[in-house]
Amino acid sequence: MNIVEKGDPGLISIVSAILGVVPASRWTFAKVEPNGDLASLFGSDGGSAPFEDLMDEYKRQRTKAARGPRITETLGPLHEFSSGITLLFADTRANFGILTLLRTVDLGPFTSPEISMLAFALDAVSDRLSALRLQPLPNDISAAAVGEPEPNGAFYVLDRDLQIVLAWSSREQRRVSLTGLKTRIAERLPRVLEETVRELTSAWSIDEGEPGMSHPAPFLVVKTQPMSGPAGLFIGVHIDRFQEPNSLTGAAAQFHISPREVQVLALLLDGNHLDTIAGRLHITSSTVQDHIKSMLDKTESRNRSELIARVLGWQSLPTARMA
Repeated sequence: MNIVEKGDPGLISIVSAILGVVPASRWTFAKVEPNGDLASLFGSDGGSAPFEDLMDEYKRQRTKAARGPRITETLGPLHEFSSGITLLFADTRANFGILTLLRTVDLGPFTSPEISMLAFALDAVSDRLSALRLQPLPNDISAAAVGEPEPNGAFYVLDRDLQIVLAWSSREQRRVSLTGLKTRIAERLPRVLEETVRELTSAWSIDEGEPGMSHPAPFLVVKTQPMSGPAGLFIGVHIDRFQEPNSLTGAAAQFHISPREVQVLALLLDGNHLDTIAGRLHITSSTVQDHIKSMLDKTESRNRSELIARVLGWQSLPTARMA
């Protein structure tokens, strides 16, 4: 990713995660200040043109809809690009940011699954920026913890070659239809999600598999489950948005987890390796392992995945069957 101006590291991280799931030929992001001005511009191209284009795009979008989050086709001129999509991060009170993603013919049009993932990102990032606008999050476990996903989301059934054989979405389907884009029928999930599913199902046999969960992007949670049908074993994939709770206080009280163990758990949930956790907390890697073993015992978990599932309140998905 080529960032042309140094922006807020947190926002850069968020945009990087979105682009990791849905790539673009050119993209531009800017924060919206309380007075309506754009700031902290960064993107894949330099110069003043992207800023002018983004300001014009912001005005066009807000003429169509005065408030609230919005995902739609890019309203401004596309120039050499064949398709574009704009995300306005906002709540009912304020606007927080705007992101445009443009694609050339070579990269191809946006697919329906990609737009579903962008809809999840729109809600998750809008909520995150709303919280930051109202009250800054401390640099402690509350900012690192991850929480339980909302119900519904998008559901796919894949064959063992990871090709989509069935797709279904609930509330996000309306969001997809409102973008105004002519989407391409997808035969596969976006690359990052496909790799996630591949990892979660790598140990499956021809006849059976175990449910799994992963967190491939800050705004997504992916769950897999085996599905038996007349043609053999299929892969059920449930994708939903991730939400961050205020803290891990409830889990700590329920399982009698110590404050230091909570710190280790929060960093573990944030995807850090043992050495990184040790460095952040100024302890040895072996001490980190001791804390993890203690939490495994307290939660009666067999491994780290089960520990995380118990702490976050996720229940294992039952094996489903296809008619």
